[in-house]
This record gives sequence, C-alpha cells and structure tokens, in this order.
Amino acid sequence: MAPTDGNFFLFEYLEKGGWVMLPLLACSVLALTVVVERFLFGPRRERILPKKLREESRSLLKAGKFDELTGLCRGNESSLARVLFNLLENRQRSRTELIETTEALGKQIALDMQKYLGVLGTIAAITPLLGLLGTVFGMIQTFNVIQTEGVGNANALAGGISEALITTATGLCIAIPSFVFYKYFLQLSKKLVLDLEREAMGALLLIQVEGQTASPLEQG
Repeated sequence: MAPTDGNFFLFEYLEKGGWVMLPLLACSVLALTVVVERFLFGPRRERILPKKLREESRSLLKAGKFDELTGLCRGNESSLARVLFNLLENRQRSRTELIETTEALGKQIALDMQKYLGVLGTIAAITPLLGLLGTVFGMIQTFNVIQTEGVGNANALAGGISEALITTATGLCIAIPSFVFYKYFLQLSKKLVLDLEREAMGALLLIQVEGQTASPLEQG
C-alpha cells in the first residue's frame, strides 16, 4: 500500500499545482538528465590533460622529437593531444597563424566541455518564473472564488492558494540545484580550459616556427 499511497500523493500534488506543473516536471527531468550526463561524460582532468601525456610531451618537445610526439598524440583522444597535434602539424606556418589556429581549436574544446550547460542554465532561470506564473494563476482563481462565493467557502479558497504555493515551491526546488550544478560544471570547464591554455603556451615556447621560438608573448 505504501507505494500506491505515495503515487497517489504525487499525482494529487501535481493536480493541485495546475497545468504549470507539467512544464515544471519536464524541466526537472531534463535538468536531471543533463546533470547525470555531465557527471558521466563531461570533462575530467584525465580526459582533458592526462598526466602521462603532459610529462611525455614536455620531454619530447625539449628533445626536439616532434615526429615522435606527433605519433603519440595521434593515438591519444585527450584535448591536450588535439592541441599538441595541431601545433606540431602546423609548426611550419607563421607564428601568428599558429597562434590563431591554436586559439580556434581551444574555443572549440571549450564549447565541447560546456556542452548542455546552456540548457541547465536556462532551466535554472525559467523554473522560478514558471513557479511565479503558477502563483499568479492560483491567486486569480482565489479572487474569482471570493468574487462569486465570498470568503465563506474555505475549501474553494484553499484550492487557489494551494496551487500558488505548490508551483512556487516546485519552481524553486528545481531552480536552486540546477543553478548549483550549472555553476559547478561551468567553473570546472573554465579551470580545465585555463590549464590547457598554459600547456599550449608552454608547447609554443618549445616549438620553432620559421627558425624562431614561437613565443606567444612576442608580437610581430
């Protein structure tokens, strides 16, 4: 009987909240899906900047073994391998072109790291508004009851007030954790992108372009 009673309570709760509960429920399912997907397949340090590849790449770059490092990166699926492979394959280009291609690749990697975060951020922003919309409809219903039946029908008044409170609470319960996870994944991706940029700049200092050290701090 307990599961049945629980299901009945859930459906009753949704019914009391009115039609606004449907988009709120959809938002909650979507937010949960994004969070689970990001934890399972989102950016992790070993996927972006594997320690072994960092150490080996620095050693090979200092030794000038570019071809050996190119082969190593070709067999690696990490973001660092993509950046290093791009640098090595285009090392004969001018310094400006090499930096531009590296920056373009870095932007693409950053977008990949922040995949679906826009959805999570949108949910965090709109669910309180949906809850507020439900509140407005609930209060409208309450005032309609007062207008037609006066204030003597407590049950009818409670229905509108209940709808208002339920939708507001539901919207906040979805928005708050969605915002927390949104900020967490966003800051994680920014930190990894920053670390990746540092590795790329270090590699640029060791790769010669047109006979010069490709330092990103030099201009012209």
